[in-house]
Amino acid sequence: MTMSDLVPVPDDFEACVQHAVDQDDKARAIVERAVERGVERVYLVGCGGSHFGTFPAFDLLDRYASGIATQRITSAELTSRNPVGLDERALVIAASHSGNTPETAAAAEFAKAKGALVASISRQGENGLSRTGDVHLDYPETITITEPKLVHNAQLAAALLEHYGAPEKAAQLRAGIPALPGALRAVKDEVADAGERIADLLADAPLSYIVGGGPAYGMAKMMAWCYFQEMSWMNSAAINAGDFFHGPLEMVVDGATVITLVAEDASRPLGERVISFAERYTPNSAAVDTTAFSLPGIPAEARPDLSVIALMSAERRVLDHVAARRGHDTSQRRYMYKVAY
Repeated sequence: MTMSDLVPVPDDFEACVQHAVDQDDKARAIVERAVERGVERVYLVGCGGSHFGTFPAFDLLDRYASGIATQRITSAELTSRNPVGLDERALVIAASHSGNTPETAAAAEFAKAKGALVASISRQGENGLSRTGDVHLDYPETITITEPKLVHNAQLAAALLEHYGAPEKAAQLRAGIPALPGALRAVKDEVADAGERIADLLADAPLSYIVGGGPAYGMAKMMAWCYFQEMSWMNSAAINAGDFFHGPLEMVVDGATVITLVAEDASRPLGERVISFAERYTPNSAAVDTTAFSLPGIPAEARPDLSVIALMSAERRVLDHVAARRGHDTSQRRYMYKVAY
């Protein structure tokens, strides 16, 4: 199949992202409540793609927020590990597209029972998370899933940074977030060349290695696990760029396919090092690099951090290119939602 088989970007894409942008007041309000009760810990909770989408917010809070500790953790781990800090001094941000992912709904209920504040992120309507959360940040029931969740996480991160030692960084983020609907829509078109290059490489590849450093490691997991393993039934592995040269590099031979994801944040040099190595030792390498995107309306000072959101939006479009080339229906599942597990 060819570019002519590429599914169009949803007509409601910008409206869906805008719906999330318009809820900044709700994010600010729940953080105000957190400040009033003296919150000391933030847990970013989810499964699969909802968990991987927390990496940009975690990076911001871990690097800039003083006075609070931040942890990203899978939903089932939150309930099974029962962290000592999960109490009335904790804010739990729980995300699930349906709002009914069993592990995430259970994690939100568990957190509430422990006294924590809970901010829930899911699609519109009544669901497990909307019922449990002290605030519900939502988005329309649509195919556009990734970007609204990223926006809500960024809004919560900005509100926390404003109160916990980094008001200048919060102001930078808030100056750029309103431009995301149009900027991310532009990304969908501007990633076409990279998408076609990756589609060429993966059309018949037996295995791909997806590499990202810092918050881009979350994007590597999203691409390898959700987009390629789950949605495309392809063998793919996610590798942290910081660990690439401590084992995985030995698998880069002539037939190896290496896809590197790089944004413009502080972890960029980790990815650039992998790109340089892969280009030297295999003809089957490609990169998704946000410096190729115009990101209209995003101020220069906000671009390094918000480019990570653009990277995840770009890789979602790359999936469309790969699916068109392979002729694979990405809505098919063998086991998910079909069998008990």
